[in-house]
Amino acid sequence: MARIELRDATITIKDGLAGTGAINEPTTAPVLTDTEFDIDTVVLNSTVTDQVPVGARFTVAGETASTTVHTVTARTPTSGTTTNITFTPALTAGTYVDGGVVTFAAQEVEVKLGDGNMTWSINKEYEYLLDRGNLDTVREGDQQPLDVTLDSVYEHITTGTSETISPYDAMNGVGDASEWVSSSSDLCEPYSVDLEIFQTLSCGTAQDETTLLPEFRYDTLETDLSAATISFTGRCNTVAPTVTRS
Repeated sequence: MARIELRDATITIKDGLAGTGAINEPTTAPVLTDTEFDIDTVVLNSTVTDQVPVGARFTVAGETASTTVHTVTARTPTSGTTTNITFTPALTAGTYVDGGVVTFAAQEVEVKLGDGNMTWSINKEYEYLLDRGNLDTVREGDQQPLDVTLDSVYEHITTGTSETISPYDAMNGVGDASEWVSSSSDLCEPYSVDLEIFQTLSCGTAQDETTLLPEFRYDTLETDLSAATISFTGRCNTVAPTVTRS
C-alpha cells in the first residue's frame, strides 16, 4: 500500500479529453494578448466530436512558450459545432497563422486534501497447486484491479458559480464537469477518471515522481461532516499504476 506525504504531493483528477482543431482566421491571424479566436476542423474523442467543452485545456502551434496551456471559458455557439472559443490566459508571444493546430488535452482539477489522505493497493491472486497433498508449484490467478481510496476536503458536494470544480462533480461527470470525457478509451463503459499524483522531491538532485492511476471508478462515497472530509473508495481498471521520474 502506498501512502502519500501530503506536504510534497499534489493529486489531480483528469478526464480523457483529447483531439485537435485549427485556427480559422484567414484575414487576421491571432496575436499576442488575444483571448479568443475562430476555430474549425475540431475532432475530439467526446460524444459531440466537434463541440469544444467549456473547461477544455489546449496548446496552440506557434506559441513561443510551447508549454503554455490555455483553458476555454466560453464557446460560440453554446451547442453544436464550435466556431469560436474564448480562453484564459491570453496568448503570449508567438507566430500564429490561419490553420495553426490547436491541441486539446485532459480537463483537470487539483484535489484539496487538507488533513485527508490517499492510498492505493496492488492486489495479486496466486493458485498453489498440490502434488499428493504436498505444496508443489504456483500459478498466477486472474488479474485484480488496483484498489484506491482518496480523502479530500469537504467544502461542498457540487460546484457553485465561479467555483473550482468539486471532486464529486469531477468523479461523476456532472454539474460543471458534465462535459468531461471518460478516461476510458471505450465510451460505452461506465464513466471513469484518471488520478495523477505529482510528488516534488526537494532533497538535493532527487528526481520528481509522477504516478498515474488510470480509469478510476468509485464504489463507495462517504462523507464526514465533523472531519470535513469526503472519501472515495474504488478501483482502477489496471493491475498497477504507471510511475515515471523526471
